[in-house]
Amino acid sequence: MDYKKNNAPTSVITRDTGLLESKTGNIYETVVVASRRANQIGTDLKNELNKKLEEFASYTDNLEEIFENREQIEISKYYERLPKPTLMALQEIMEDKLNFRIPSDEEIQQAEELARARERAEQEGAMEKAALAKKEAEGKSFDEIIAESHDTPLSEAEPDKKKAKKEAKPKAKAKE
Repeated sequence: MDYKKNNAPTSVITRDTGLLESKTGNIYETVVVASRRANQIGTDLKNELNKKLEEFASYTDNLEEIFENREQIEISKYYERLPKPTLMALQEIMEDKLNFRIPSDEEIQQAEELARARERAEQEGAMEKAALAKKEAEGKSFDEIIAESHDTPLSEAEPDKKKAKKEAKPKAKAKE
Protein backbone atom coordinates (compact mmCIF):
# COMPACT_ATOMS: atom_id res chain seq x y z
CA MET A 1 0.00 0.00 0.00
CA ASP A 2 1.16 3.50 -0.70
CA TYR A 3 1.36 5.15 2.71
CA LYS A 4 2.07 8.54 1.17
CA LYS A 5 -1.51 8.73 -0.13
CA ASN A 6 -2.99 7.95 3.27
CA ASN A 7 -5.08 10.88 4.47
CA ALA A 8 -4.50 10.16 8.16
CA PRO A 9 -3.96 13.17 10.41
CA THR A 10 -0.39 13.92 11.43
CA SER A 11 -1.37 14.69 15.01
CA VAL A 12 -3.56 13.01 17.57
CA ILE A 13 -7.27 13.70 17.33
CA THR A 14 -10.23 12.72 19.49
CA ARG A 15 -11.96 9.59 18.27
CA ASP A 16 -15.52 8.44 18.82
CA THR A 17 -15.14 5.15 20.70
CA GLY A 18 -18.67 4.13 19.74
CA LEU A 19 -17.77 4.38 16.06
CA LEU A 20 -14.55 2.43 16.61
CA GLU A 21 -16.44 -0.22 18.56
CA SER A 22 -18.99 -0.62 15.76
CA LYS A 23 -16.25 -1.80 13.38
CA THR A 24 -15.57 -5.04 15.30
CA GLY A 25 -18.28 -5.18 17.93
CA ASN A 26 -15.78 -4.74 20.75
CA ILE A 27 -13.49 -1.77 21.45
CA TYR A 28 -10.72 -4.05 22.69
CA GLU A 29 -10.75 -6.08 19.47
CA THR A 30 -10.54 -2.82 17.54
CA VAL A 31 -7.49 -1.80 19.55
CA VAL A 32 -5.82 -5.17 18.88
CA VAL A 33 -6.55 -4.97 15.16
CA ALA A 34 -5.24 -1.40 15.00
CA SER A 35 -2.07 -2.26 16.92
CA ARG A 36 -1.25 -5.24 14.71
CA ARG A 37 -1.83 -3.19 11.57
CA ALA A 38 0.28 -0.35 12.99
CA ASN A 39 3.14 -2.82 13.56
CA GLN A 40 2.87 -3.94 9.92
CA ILE A 41 2.86 -0.36 8.65
CA GLY A 42 5.79 0.62 10.88
CA THR A 43 7.87 -2.32 9.67
CA ASP A 44 7.09 -1.56 6.03
CA LEU A 45 8.02 2.11 6.43
CA LYS A 46 11.24 1.26 8.22
CA ASN A 47 12.28 -1.21 5.50
CA GLU A 48 11.43 1.30 2.77
CA LEU A 49 13.46 4.04 4.47
CA ASN A 50 16.43 1.73 5.03
CA LYS A 51 16.45 0.75 1.35
CA LYS A 52 16.52 4.39 0.30
CA LEU A 53 19.26 5.29 2.79
CA GLU A 54 21.45 2.35 1.72
CA GLU A 55 22.28 4.30 -1.42
CA PHE A 56 24.07 6.87 0.73
CA ALA A 57 25.88 4.40 2.98
CA SER A 58 29.62 4.88 3.21
CA TYR A 59 31.69 1.79 3.89
CA THR A 60 34.96 3.60 4.49
CA ASP A 61 36.33 4.59 7.87
CA ASN A 62 37.82 7.86 6.69
CA LEU A 63 36.42 10.78 8.73
CA GLU A 64 37.24 13.25 5.99
CA GLU A 65 34.78 11.60 3.63
CA ILE A 66 31.84 12.00 6.02
CA PHE A 67 29.72 14.90 4.86
CA GLU A 68 26.12 16.02 4.90
CA ASN A 69 24.14 14.82 1.97
CA ARG A 70 21.20 17.14 1.37
CA GLU A 71 19.16 14.49 -0.42
CA GLN A 72 19.60 12.03 2.44
CA ILE A 73 18.45 14.64 4.94
CA GLU A 74 15.37 15.43 2.83
CA ILE A 75 14.41 11.74 2.63
CA SER A 76 14.73 11.38 6.41
CA LYS A 77 12.66 14.51 7.05
CA TYR A 78 9.97 13.29 4.66
CA TYR A 79 9.55 10.04 6.60
CA GLU A 80 9.53 11.94 9.89
CA ARG A 81 6.65 14.12 8.65
CA LEU A 82 4.48 11.13 7.70
CA PRO A 83 1.62 10.29 10.07
CA LYS A 84 2.49 7.77 12.76
CA PRO A 85 1.66 4.13 11.94
CA THR A 86 -1.02 4.00 14.66
CA LEU A 87 -2.85 6.95 13.12
CA MET A 88 -2.62 5.35 9.67
CA ALA A 89 -4.04 2.09 11.03
CA LEU A 90 -6.94 3.84 12.75
CA GLN A 91 -7.70 5.77 9.56
CA GLU A 92 -7.79 2.51 7.59
CA ILE A 93 -10.24 1.06 10.13
CA MET A 94 -12.45 4.16 10.00
CA GLU A 95 -12.55 4.13 6.17
CA ASP A 96 -13.22 0.35 6.08
CA LYS A 97 -10.05 -0.22 4.05
CA LEU A 98 -8.81 -2.86 6.45
CA ASN A 99 -9.87 -6.48 6.21
CA PHE A 100 -9.38 -8.58 9.31
CA ARG A 101 -10.60 -11.89 10.64
CA ILE A 102 -11.14 -12.82 14.24
CA PRO A 103 -10.39 -16.52 14.78
CA SER A 104 -13.09 -18.82 16.09
CA ASP A 105 -12.86 -20.50 19.49
CA GLU A 106 -11.99 -23.79 17.76
CA GLU A 107 -9.08 -22.17 15.86
CA ILE A 108 -7.80 -20.59 19.07
CA GLN A 109 -7.97 -23.96 20.85
CA GLN A 110 -6.06 -25.66 18.01
CA ALA A 111 -3.36 -22.96 18.11
CA GLU A 112 -3.01 -23.34 21.89
CA GLU A 113 -2.69 -27.14 21.57
CA LEU A 114 -0.04 -26.72 18.90
CA ALA A 115 1.89 -24.29 21.11
CA ARG A 116 1.76 -26.73 24.04
CA ALA A 117 2.96 -29.59 21.81
CA ARG A 118 5.88 -27.48 20.59
CA GLU A 119 6.78 -26.56 24.16
CA ARG A 120 6.75 -30.23 25.23
CA ALA A 121 8.94 -31.16 22.26
CA GLU A 122 11.43 -28.42 23.15
CA GLN A 123 11.52 -29.57 26.77
CA GLU A 124 12.08 -33.19 25.74
CA GLY A 125 14.85 -32.08 23.39
CA ALA A 126 16.49 -30.13 26.20
CA MET A 127 16.30 -33.20 28.47
CA GLU A 128 17.93 -35.37 25.79
CA LYS A 129 20.72 -32.84 25.34
CA ALA A 130 21.30 -32.76 29.09
CA ALA A 131 21.50 -36.57 29.19
CA LEU A 132 24.01 -36.58 26.33
CA ALA A 133 26.11 -33.95 28.07
CA LYS A 134 26.08 -35.99 31.28
CA LYS A 135 27.21 -39.14 29.47
CA GLU A 136 29.95 -37.21 27.66
CA ALA A 137 31.13 -35.93 31.03
CA GLU A 138 31.37 -39.55 32.21
CA GLY A 139 34.00 -40.10 29.53
CA LYS A 140 32.00 -41.79 26.81
CA SER A 141 32.55 -40.67 23.27
CA PHE A 142 29.78 -39.12 21.25
CA ASP A 143 29.62 -42.17 18.96
CA GLU A 144 29.22 -44.52 21.93
CA ILE A 145 26.43 -42.40 23.36
CA ILE A 146 24.59 -42.33 20.04
CA ALA A 147 25.01 -46.08 19.61
CA GLU A 148 23.52 -46.68 23.08
CA SER A 149 20.67 -44.24 22.67
CA HIS A 150 19.47 -45.66 19.36
CA ASP A 151 20.12 -49.32 20.14
CA THR A 152 21.59 -49.82 16.70
CA PRO A 153 24.05 -52.64 16.07
CA LEU A 154 27.64 -51.52 15.71
CA SER A 155 29.40 -52.07 12.43
CA GLU A 156 32.13 -54.67 12.19
CA ALA A 157 34.90 -52.07 12.41
CA GLU A 158 33.67 -50.56 15.68
CA PRO A 159 33.88 -53.75 17.83
CA ASP A 160 37.53 -54.07 16.76
CA LYS A 161 38.18 -50.56 18.07
CA LYS A 162 36.53 -51.45 21.39
CA LYS A 163 38.60 -54.63 21.69
CA ALA A 164 41.73 -52.63 20.99
CA LYS A 165 40.78 -50.12 23.71
CA LYS A 166 40.06 -52.91 26.24
CA GLU A 167 43.33 -54.62 25.45
CA ALA A 168 45.25 -51.34 25.68
CA LYS A 169 43.93 -50.58 29.17
CA PRO A 170 45.35 -53.70 30.88
CA LYS A 171 48.71 -53.16 29.19
CA ALA A 172 48.76 -49.58 30.49
CA LYS A 173 48.08 -50.85 34.02
CA ALA A 174 50.84 -53.38 33.75
CA LYS A 175 53.35 -50.68 32.90
CA GLU A 176 52.43 -48.71 36.05
